[in-house]
Amino acid sequence: MDPSVIVLGILVVAVLALQGYLTFLQYRNYQKAVDSLRGEGRILGIGMRKGGMSIRGGAIVILAWNEEKDRIEGCKRLQGPTMWKRFTEVEDYVGMTLNEVRKCGVEEDYALNRRARDKVPYSPLLDDKRRKKGAVIQAVESIDRYLARQMKAADKGRQQGPKKTGGIDREAIRRRAEARKRAIRAEASHGEHDSGAKTNKGG
Repeated sequence: MDPSVIVLGILVVAVLALQGYLTFLQYRNYQKAVDSLRGEGRILGIGMRKGGMSIRGGAIVILAWNEEKDRIEGCKRLQGPTMWKRFTEVEDYVGMTLNEVRKCGVEEDYALNRRARDKVPYSPLLDDKRRKKGAVIQAVESIDRYLARQMKAADKGRQQGPKKTGGIDREAIRRRAEARKRAIRAEASHGEHDSGAKTNKGG
């Protein structure tokens, strides 16, 4: 066999092994960040924005939100090529309500996707298969989806009659989830108004 073929085969195997090792390190780094933010009463929201060809790379944001207090109790962010970076603490959002962070997330999303948002304003229902929304607003949307699932479960429980199951007051969950849903619609409407104002100002 040609020695060059053998060398090439060894290089391919080495590259694959290195890639597998780096992937393992990335996962362990991510899992440590998630575990460090877990806590009683906390709901974690995770957002991931793909970087594509951008020099800045993508971003991953993990929010720890206390539902009872409606306060962010912790946040970690990874910015840039994930294989070389580590999660860092972010104090900017700690102490904020979920809607306050939502507003920050919409503003970040507009700054990152200005041209696209001038054409199509941000909306929670906006198709984002390519993961181009800002990581912060994606993390907030992740919490919103969790609350929506809670509301769906509460509605199902209400059809069976008001009761507590496993220590969970489903009716109380339903009321909180409905209030959160109204707040989301109000915030989305406000965001569309702001985006329209920015577009008119630019014109």
